[in-house]
Amino acid sequence: MTVGLAIAGGCTVLPRTEVGEAPSNPGARVPQVAYRPVTAGTRTFRPVEPKGWEDLNRQVAPKGN
Repeated sequence: MTVGLAIAGGCTVLPRTEVGEAPSNPGARVPQVAYRPVTAGTRTFRPVEPKGWEDLNRQVAPKGN
């Protein structure tokens, strides 16, 4: 009996598992493709000249009244 159920189960039609348009549909709507550079939004980390010690001390010193 188990063999008969296995054979009968193999003849069933599986439900569609696609979400949205079928990939083989040439008329399917797709989002607009836009170029975005790989380096967009990155910062440069090139070496810079060091600041003077007076400026650095003013930045870290406690604020006076």
